[in-house]
Amino acid sequence: MISCREVARTISSGELEAAAWPRRLRVQFHLLMCRHCRRYTRQLKRLGAAARDLWGGDSADGQTLEELETRILASVGKTEPTEERDPTNS
Repeated sequence: MISCREVARTISSGELEAAAWPRRLRVQFHLLMCRHCRRYTRQLKRLGAAARDLWGGDSADGQTLEELETRILASVGKTEPTEERDPTNS
């Protein structure tokens, strides 16, 4: 049986649609058996839908990534975008 880690990697990378039918079958069988992976798959779909709703569905409208980040943070209750931390300065 395929592992949860492999299923998560396959689903999150979007490789499932392009995978050969035996791999798709193994992933689908795993999803039937594993409630945690089913939940993870639903969460990814919801996150994708929320991101598309915030973006507006059109990538040609001229919005920058900073504007999108600001809109996302404002919608979850934060006002300022977080600065990325440099892992070498920890």
